Amino acid sequence: MPVALFGTKIGMTRVYDGDIAVPVTVIQCQPNEIVEVKTVEKHGHAAIKVGVGAKKRKPTKAVAGEYKKADVAPRRFMREIPVPTDAKGAPAIEIKAGTKLTVAALDVKKLCDVIGRNKGRGFAGVVKRHNFSGHNASHGAMGMRTPGSIGCRMDPARVFPGQRMAGHWGNEQVTIKNLKIVSIDQDQHLVVVRGAIPGPAGGLVSIRQA
Repeated sequence: MPVALFGTKIGMTRVYDGDIAVPVTVIQCQPNEIVEVKTVEKHGHAAIKVGVGAKKRKPTKAVAGEYKKADVAPRRFMREIPVPTDAKGAPAIEIKAGTKLTVAALDVKKLCDVIGRNKGRGFAGVVKRHNFSGHNASHGAMGMRTPGSIGCRMDPARVFPGQRMAGHWGNEQVTIKNLKIVSIDQDQHLVVVRGAIPGPAGGLVSIRQA
């Protein structure tokens, strides 16, 4: 199968293995339609470009032209998936524009990696972002949630790179590896994986198998 299959996170629930409740996440992978096949000779790298999700807004003329050329209906997202190449630099997978990638390409017996963007939390302080304990809330203390000292002005007279401080938290790409596929529903395009995956409900994620 291709390197990745894109889908939408539906949410979490549980399934029972005998008397044991197993937490699972449900992902809906509508057919990923291939818009373009890229080759090393023409584009410098081998990849496939796919359209994912239901149409939400009118695409730009440039993007609409790509869909029209491949005879594919406009989608909400357009993503590029790297693919392995043969000795001549062409994609090792025999595939062409207009082909649909479905959950049938996934192997239930193999583990998978799920990639997505976690929830954005905005600007956060050190207590919330890095789980600092804070200062004593007594004896006239006025900065209970402040970070405290971040270095010495004499030596080294600078702040070391990577110092844990307040800043933007979340909205980062996160990969959860080696998740077990519990079940696949080809009729409703659903994939049920064990455990939690990054992102909010409705967020775009990709499922990757070796």
